[in-house]
Amino acid sequence: MSDTSALGAAAQGPNNDSSLEHYTALLDWMVSKGGQLHESVEIAKDERRGVHLQVKNDWKDGVPSNTHIIKTPLTSTMSYFNVIGYSFNTDDGSFISFPEHGVHFPRGFAEAVGQEESSIFFLMGQYLQGKEGFWYPYIRTLPQPGALTTPLYYEGDDLEWLEGTSLSPARQQKANLLKEKYGTVYTELCKAGFDGAEKYTWDLYLWASTIFVSRAFSAKVLSGVIPDTQLPEENVSVLLPFIDILNHRPLAKVEWRAGKGNVAFLVLEDVAAGQEISNNYGPRNNEQLMMNYGFCLPNNPCDYRIVSLRAPPGSPLQMARSQQLQMFPGLAKETDDPYYVFNVFYPLLAPDTPMEHSIFSPALFDAVSILAANNRELETLEVTEQSIRIPDTYGNSRTTLAALSQIIIELITHIVKLRSSAADLQNPGNLKQTHAKIYRDSQIMLSETALVIAAWTLNRARQHNFGGSWEETKQLLGSHMVRVPPGKFPEEIRSRIQVRILERQSVLANNGELFVLDDLPEILPVEMQQPCKACLQGVTQNAGRAIPMLRGSLETSPFAFPMFLCFIRAAHTAGESNSETVSLSSRLSKWARCLLENYPAPPEDVLWALEDEDDEQLLDMFDNVLEGMKTRNGAIFSDLEKFTGEWQGDNWWLSPNWLRWAWMITEQESVQVPEEPLALLAAEQPGQGQVMLSTAPCLYIPQ
Repeated sequence: MSDTSALGAAAQGPNNDSSLEHYTALLDWMVSKGGQLHESVEIAKDERRGVHLQVKNDWKDGVPSNTHIIKTPLTSTMSYFNVIGYSFNTDDGSFISFPEHGVHFPRGFAEAVGQEESSIFFLMGQYLQGKEGFWYPYIRTLPQPGALTTPLYYEGDDLEWLEGTSLSPARQQKANLLKEKYGTVYTELCKAGFDGAEKYTWDLYLWASTIFVSRAFSAKVLSGVIPDTQLPEENVSVLLPFIDILNHRPLAKVEWRAGKGNVAFLVLEDVAAGQEISNNYGPRNNEQLMMNYGFCLPNNPCDYRIVSLRAPPGSPLQMARSQQLQMFPGLAKETDDPYYVFNVFYPLLAPDTPMEHSIFSPALFDAVSILAANNRELETLEVTEQSIRIPDTYGNSRTTLAALSQIIIELITHIVKLRSSAADLQNPGNLKQTHAKIYRDSQIMLSETALVIAAWTLNRARQHNFGGSWEETKQLLGSHMVRVPPGKFPEEIRSRIQVRILERQSVLANNGELFVLDDLPEILPVEMQQPCKACLQGVTQNAGRAIPMLRGSLETSPFAFPMFLCFIRAAHTAGESNSETVSLSSRLSKWARCLLENYPAPPEDVLWALEDEDDEQLLDMFDNVLEGMKTRNGAIFSDLEKFTGEWQGDNWWLSPNWLRWAWMITEQESVQVPEEPLALLAAEQPGQGQVMLSTAPCLYIPQ
């Protein structure tokens, strides 16, 4: 298996021979063992794709689907079965053997280090045999030690191109793991008294390990002769000479077929004359391609980013995970959390996957939702074998909006980190740096497109006169996309973002559930709007004069939302007890009932105090302001009396206890929404002063 350009050059070996002589010799060797290359196919080489296979230009009809392109004989394969010299008689009387071909490890060594590591050392031994080795025609076409381009081979200036990306820590982690494995296996080899053990160096081990990771196939390719019961489920990989010349093309339709005497490679799609015959390594993202193969693709449709999300000890998410493992112990085998951000072209989606889940994996979305959930929402938490989630019931869409806000902050942080860490880099100076730049750019693009989509859903939550019709949606989407700078994305990507938004159902069922203070009066009955707004403004102005730290506008006052909540509660209670008063809308009445059910009313005979001393001190000063206003500016409250009820007593609608009740609800039922998240897309160098990420509190009122 090879990179579309890198390994083609590397596979020429130390002599840097630009001819195809070694590959032709490999083909002849394979054919001599009983292998085959379809007559329509030839070995070719160019600067972009390196060494590859293609349909001959003069093969006019091309190659039809279901054609056997390559048949690699079993006798030329290399695997753990060669390490142990495995042989047996088949049911039809045939004798099958996998010889060691000159590299004989003590049986105790293979048993001590395992199948994977003994296979790697076996390849090292075959390499050390040089021209005398059975696999020499194959090994000399492989990229030679020191010519590989995976991050483990980055050094000096190359490492700067990995800084700030996830590849940098992944490289170090893998290097540490391999060095530990090498030390253990080398010690066992010496302990076994193996002659020439000193030649099995770290550098050679790193090469052989990389070859197996980047080129080997599953042991299932040998299932044509070895029964499944004798094939290990894992840790046995098979090198298939000549088949592994093929370059990777995402979504290529191919098949590897295990036979009695060979392993066949088939194309399951038509390939025209002159076109390349490609393999498909599977839906690999760019990080996997870089770590395992040493290259990545600038337009990889299967690209996605793994998000590191750790559940803090004692958090609801951590406790829910523990509960899930107790309920379903088998899940303990799954060590990786599927927290992904997908690119907008990601193809492996179920038809009914919601729009947001097509970009942010359900597990990621659910985990962030749980971390952002309030106590009321956590009461509804569902733990099943498939997921841990907050169900979509009345009042729970706040977790979706809070999760999107947190995801937007993570995306912006990721983009800024990648751009800032590349600020001093110049043009790439070699192939490794070129691929590192492609990787970084693809990661930035992935997060930027995800940012546009997350911001879209959050934007819908701020639209209070948006009905959601097709025409309204297209118009709103047009306004949203205008905020993306022209030329920021190629037209194909820009169009794909819009298609993804329009073609799939959103997880957010309703629009207009987040409110800044200016929006709130409009949700009230007309008769209440002006007197309520005048009261809130009057109280805020008086509080600003009396409490210096509160000076500012109504929108920035920490008491704006609590006062509005107190008003809604009072108007709801008054409407329930007096049918002649102006009633709240059904939406506000339902919301008020929900709040009173989940946040019980405070007692009248006990004075509440907040746990936070600073908050309590601020509220105490605010209480004094209100008491003074009741004496000097009573008209501001009397204008609301027909909606709120009597206000001159101690247990009035802005009493100390009701204010503290509303203060606690505000903390639970608000969402900190990032302001102007798409402004980041217009910045030249985020992280260097141009972009300041700020959030604004929004009150959540469910539909």
